[in-house]
Amino acid sequence: MTRTSRFKLPSRAILSAAGLLFAVVLAEGILRAIPPLGPEFILAGTTHSIDNSIFQDDVGLRVVLAPNVETEGFTTNGWGIRGQKAGPKFADAKRVLAIGDSFTLGLQVTDEQTFSALLSSSLGPKIQVFNAGVPGYGTEQATQLMKRLAPEIQADAALLTVYTGNDFRDNHKWAQSPGLPTEPPPVQAPPPQPPQWMSKLSKYSRVISTYLMYSALRNREKDFRMEEFKDEILPFADRDHLNQLGPPTRTAMERFWNACNQIGLRCAVAIVPPAFVVHPDRVKRTFEAFGLDVAKAQLEAPQSMMKRSVPKGIPVIDLTEALQARADERPYLVFDPHFSAVGHEITASALTPFIQDLVTSQ
Repeated sequence: MTRTSRFKLPSRAILSAAGLLFAVVLAEGILRAIPPLGPEFILAGTTHSIDNSIFQDDVGLRVVLAPNVETEGFTTNGWGIRGQKAGPKFADAKRVLAIGDSFTLGLQVTDEQTFSALLSSSLGPKIQVFNAGVPGYGTEQATQLMKRLAPEIQADAALLTVYTGNDFRDNHKWAQSPGLPTEPPPVQAPPPQPPQWMSKLSKYSRVISTYLMYSALRNREKDFRMEEFKDEILPFADRDHLNQLGPPTRTAMERFWNACNQIGLRCAVAIVPPAFVVHPDRVKRTFEAFGLDVAKAQLEAPQSMMKRSVPKGIPVIDLTEALQARADERPYLVFDPHFSAVGHEITASALTPFIQDLVTSQ
């Protein structure tokens, strides 16, 4: 009897472990097969980290890209622009400066996968597109950076990409407190942190990522980062809130237009929506995750207001339709609100004729 029980215990343990492994693998497969629910993007703020060595403080703009950075999949040149420095400009060449926030910079993909790099390839050797995006930038910062860089790279045109998920909020905040803060910001209590091993494994496991997502949402009232995400969704849920944010963006767009005229640039604006606008099936869970009433959703209002905010002399392209047409290819990352490599490719395809017209029109 004793000898038999010695063999039964390991067998049961092995069977239990095998059953648990099978359940985890099955759950992993199911979660990878089903479409994203909606609020998964919050993990970009709770588990992901950015290499701060690629940035440097700037008195006027608060932050810029550091020049001559070389990391895996990411480089900047001596101008502090993503990618390699260009050679001399040929007489018949055209140069386009792409400005904006993290959607322009595209930290989530390699240098060659950004829509700026793809545009340069598709437009041919006579039209070069330079990636001068900086995470967190609003319209005012992007405009000031354009004024600095355009003479350096001998730009002929500028493309401002605006993200309706947070640019209204960012422009509003910048209008209240522009430039580098003169005093350190108030210290906020650190939010609950998941174990480091879970954060690392979340990059590879949907089971762990989904668990961390629900944990973060349960604790969202204790985490200021969750409130920031809610602020990004509010313009799509509250028209009065959107109307309050509108004036600084209209002012910033007028200054962008004036700067383009002063420098002599042909300028254009591209509008990027959040993932839940491109994938309406995600709206309900996204709103509910932040305690918002989905019945009050107004998905087209921010895009419409952004279009109206752009001065009439500036060509505008809303990328919503192009992204929706290929939504099944998942143009957005699941656990990050930004474009996937596919999203950058879709954006470049939509922008190619638009930029061609911009630089060749008289």
